[in-house]
Amino acid sequence: MTRTAPSPVLRGRSLRLRLTLLATLVVTAAIALGAAVLAITLVISVRANVDTTLNAYAESIARSATGATWPTPLPAAPGDPGIWAQVVDASGHVVAATANVTGQPARYTLPADSSTPRPTAQGSQDRGEEQVVAQRYVAGSTPVVVYAGGSTRVLSIVTTDIQGHLLFALPLVLLGALGLSWLLIGRALRPVERIRAEAAEITGSDLHRRIPQPDGDDEIGRLARTLNTMLARLEDSATRQRRFVADASHELRTPLTAVRTSLEVGLAHPDQAPWPELAQRAVTETARLQRLVDALLLLARADDRTLLRHREPVDLPALARTVAHAAPTRVPVTVLAPRDASVLGDPDQLTRLIRNLLDNADRHADTHVQLTVTTEDPDTAVVRVTDDGPGIPSADRERVFDRFVRLQAARSRRAGEEAGTGLGLSIARDIAVAHGGTITITDGPDQSGATFTVRLPAVPAVRRTDAQ
Repeated sequence: MTRTAPSPVLRGRSLRLRLTLLATLVVTAAIALGAAVLAITLVISVRANVDTTLNAYAESIARSATGATWPTPLPAAPGDPGIWAQVVDASGHVVAATANVTGQPARYTLPADSSTPRPTAQGSQDRGEEQVVAQRYVAGSTPVVVYAGGSTRVLSIVTTDIQGHLLFALPLVLLGALGLSWLLIGRALRPVERIRAEAAEITGSDLHRRIPQPDGDDEIGRLARTLNTMLARLEDSATRQRRFVADASHELRTPLTAVRTSLEVGLAHPDQAPWPELAQRAVTETARLQRLVDALLLLARADDRTLLRHREPVDLPALARTVAHAAPTRVPVTVLAPRDASVLGDPDQLTRLIRNLLDNADRHADTHVQLTVTTEDPDTAVVRVTDDGPGIPSADRERVFDRFVRLQAARSRRAGEEAGTGLGLSIARDIAVAHGGTITITDGPDQSGATFTVRLPAVPAVRRTDAQ
């Protein structure tokens, strides 16, 4: 959609002033157009009425003839002494005329191939604007033309009066429309100004404040609700960001403190310190610190919606087998991927998704983990990771996807190298969502353990063939 920029004249002016000028312009144009239409209609109507009157008068003149004899003078037009009539023969001689044009030469002539009379040289003298009709007759055996005419001064009067009224009334209408538009638009925009003033007072430290919502479901009410919805999102985002920073700081401080403590203990007793053990502890905590930083960077990319660098057809069963075989697991992992299931995605991120789920299952499994890749229908590929550990209570199955959340009871946290960062499942869900999929948790087989199910849009067979 193309947005039209304000004209240079209105640019930089207040919305109230721009709307007022536009409304005034529209009202003035509408009134001027209406007056013009009214004037044109009136003139056409008057002309038609005069034409009808003159034709009727010309017919009455023709009926007044007795053979080739015409009354002298011709009878005057009833009700309008300004109307004149002439009976002119083929040689241009005036046979008869009304009293007001008696003795005058023929004013008009009618060409043989025309029905529109033309003024003669004698008749072209200045007599003002007039309207003339001409009718051909045969009086006795003599062909004649009956002309009847009248002044159109009434039309000039009407036109002049309308122009005078417009010149007098239009400025008043313009001023009235300007003032009334200014008042009405100012009153209509008053809630917008209140919303603006309230929004200007809201800072990053008081995002809990909301803009008063006016009654009704008009544009201003929807604007206030939209701003409040935006403030709610900003407040939620700020809250989650503060919590995330606090949790990240806490998680980063733990391995740093462990490394520092180990080194300080060794330096305090350099001759007696178990340096190989202290070095191993430092390496372990440093590795944990590195995993945590990598996870934080990945989550930052997910928040910026740049998690997926590219998309390509991915053979999901083959990918699952590769990840399972490469993962250093504590318990055996069984891979069941008998069916063809391909998706369009980032193979690196899909690898990370499956590896995170396997790491989580391996951390909590008692004896084994099962990885299954299948399809539910032609449009959905499914990845299931099942462990035989203590399972996840229903109340915690959504919470475990939050960042830095660890269930401390049944699925206890392991220390050292095997400890999770509390970000793996959150990253897995972000990857699934970025691919247009979902991830859910249910009980494992026989109501024991936990099953993580990832559903992803499958690539249709035709598209997959084309891509290959």
